[in-house]
Amino acid sequence: MSNNNKEIDKILDFFDGKEELTDDEILALLDAEEGRKAWNELADLDEAANRLMGKQPDVDAEWAAFENKRQGKKEAETMPKRRTVSIGLAWKVVAAAAAAILLLVVMNYKTPVAEQDVEPEVAVAMEKAEVEQHEERIAKAVKAKKIKMIKVEVPAGEMTDVVLPDGTQVCLNAKSTLEYPETFEGKMRLVSLNGEGYFKVSHDKRHPFVIKANDVTTRVLGTEFNVRCYDAADVHVTLVEGSVEVASNINKVKISPNQDACLAEGKLVVANVNPKDFTSWREGLMYFDNATLRTILHQIGAWYNVSVVCDKSSLLDKHFHYMFNVNDSIEKAIQLLRNASDLDITVDDNTIQVK
Repeated sequence: MSNNNKEIDKILDFFDGKEELTDDEILALLDAEEGRKAWNELADLDEAANRLMGKQPDVDAEWAAFENKRQGKKEAETMPKRRTVSIGLAWKVVAAAAAAILLLVVMNYKTPVAEQDVEPEVAVAMEKAEVEQHEERIAKAVKAKKIKMIKVEVPAGEMTDVVLPDGTQVCLNAKSTLEYPETFEGKMRLVSLNGEGYFKVSHDKRHPFVIKANDVTTRVLGTEFNVRCYDAADVHVTLVEGSVEVASNINKVKISPNQDACLAEGKLVVANVNPKDFTSWREGLMYFDNATLRTILHQIGAWYNVSVVCDKSSLLDKHFHYMFNVNDSIEKAIQLLRNASDLDITVDDNTIQVK
């Protein structure tokens, strides 16, 4: 750690309760390059300590046991000292010192800092910083040829099943791309999606599963849900079972089964839905409940591998109820869309024309 010692001291003092920071000051730390470096270095030290010490202990359980012992008898002076902090996303910070060949790690448990009320944009910034820090670490490992990235691209008119290194099952829709490391390392299981995928995530409490889809990230421990992100302006995360957290650049929401988080003007909005409306594509039925024409045309173009031309861009934001069977011909799919939208739509020479 070089020129960012002040930032590290400031973060450590804040976690230890020695210094109070406003939400604006936290955001400034995360936005500043030196602040991000400080946070990344502390996170790297934390991971190094975890590797050295073995499995991460259950801090809450050990602290409760320690409190019980302290009330009954004096704790031995040789008891290992550890530190834990709890704030927002439960960032854990450890102090580490290296000397020649030997790395000495001293962990000192203290009473966790009380969960602080932070503004939504602060929580979002902290989560974004964590994902970016993990991405940087993976990029370095790929550059050093320690990890290889795998990219799955689904052609038009097809669906593909993928099993990830942790056992997570993914069904990818046509014209979708999924990118992930050949092995998951570090604090999270991070993948990137463009298009649409249905996820059955293997449960792992210590390593959350995180999906990046344009400007939206979805974080889970183990559950089933659908993510649609063909269009950056029309992203949906629909939960079938379990619980997930979804974050945009503006806000973060937690959704329950039979709920959908939709991106509207950059902000996530939650609505109660029938999940089958969003997952029926796995059975070959493309169903759109009050979807934009843009989203519908994306799906038709992806499945039939055709281009789309729209003379009036304002039409693309209109909403319609529409469905088609993937076994239908493109002519029948377009006829159904004409009936549902009352628009002048034709298909000629592998191009859909909307007037």
